[in-house]
Amino acid sequence: MTESVEDSPEILDRSPEEGARRLALAYLDQAGAALPRLADPEDGEALHDLRVALRRLRSCLDSYGDQLGDAVPEKLSRRLRRLARATGPGRDAEVQIAWLREHGAEVGRRNRQHRLGLAWLLERFERRKDASYGELRSEVARDFAPVEQGLRRRLSVYRAEVHLDESLPPPRFGEAAAGILRRHAAKLERRLRRVTAADDVERAHAARISAKRLRYLADPLAQLAAAAHGQARAGELVHGLKGLQDLLGELHDAHVLESELAAALGDAAAERARRLLELALAGGEIDQHRLRIERRRAHEPGLLALARLNRSRRDRLYDQFAERWQGERLEHLLAAAADLAEALLAGGHAPGDAAGQAAGQAAPAGEEPPADGPLG
Repeated sequence: MTESVEDSPEILDRSPEEGARRLALAYLDQAGAALPRLADPEDGEALHDLRVALRRLRSCLDSYGDQLGDAVPEKLSRRLRRLARATGPGRDAEVQIAWLREHGAEVGRRNRQHRLGLAWLLERFERRKDASYGELRSEVARDFAPVEQGLRRRLSVYRAEVHLDESLPPPRFGEAAAGILRRHAAKLERRLRRVTAADDVERAHAARISAKRLRYLADPLAQLAAAAHGQARAGELVHGLKGLQDLLGELHDAHVLESELAAALGDAAAERARRLLELALAGGEIDQHRLRIERRRAHEPGLLALARLNRSRRDRLYDQFAERWQGERLEHLLAAAADLAEALLAGGHAPGDAAGQAAGQAAPAGEEPPADGPLG
């Protein structure tokens, strides 16, 4: 998170409505900071940072939906979703290119046909990446500013109720966040236990999404808890989730590449068939020499070799997942989630701290928040 949020453990004692808005605004700031960097061809991390900020923002808005109420109307939510999704195809193509360049050389060394297939597939992904980045820049330039302005305007002010019964403590953001954290952790556990085979594509994908959302949720909360209580162990959950997310992400990449290779095989065969047909129908006597050359330029053998290599990767990654994350390590992860939830319940101030109690006050229903209510 940004320094202002990270250094503000009192947010845990603010109202749930305010805490959720402050976190969302911090992610919006991160996205806005990454945006101008896209114009710098030397900044290789700009797209990654924008993509992560937008995805964290969307995850924050989804996780704290009850606390945000109607702050984000459906139209704004759809536009934000389109922006976040627009950052995906180019980055995904980039990931596949990196893996093919690193590991495809093993296939390319075997024979010339394998090298042809690898080069053809790399060119295919490069074209997709370039097209996706071009579309992304246009879409971001067109849509980000109105989305940012709309979200900032609606998230920066809220109305709340004050209950005059002093026997009931006002609701706290830390309490709301703890409950949400526990629900996300339980959902992740269910989804992880459902992944029982290397070809459980949809279940593994669902588990990966749950791990990512729990990490996005836990990351700022762990920082707030650490700042509030000096707990060195507050980040254990985030550290464990990063390892799980990385492994499931690699498994997802292997699943995606397997589908891509299946489609590529069909396209490569169709392309070669069209070239052979053009040679056969070119008029006059068929050039047998050119036909032989064209037949030797088949890309399919190289693509099949890559498919076998990728299948080995997929099975190896699943074995690692089953060994690491369906036993004791998962129990440690769930225990870390429970520990973080308990730290959030403890609040950002010691019991009886007047500053912490005052921070949780809200504006009466139907009235504008007090002077410090707007979340700038």
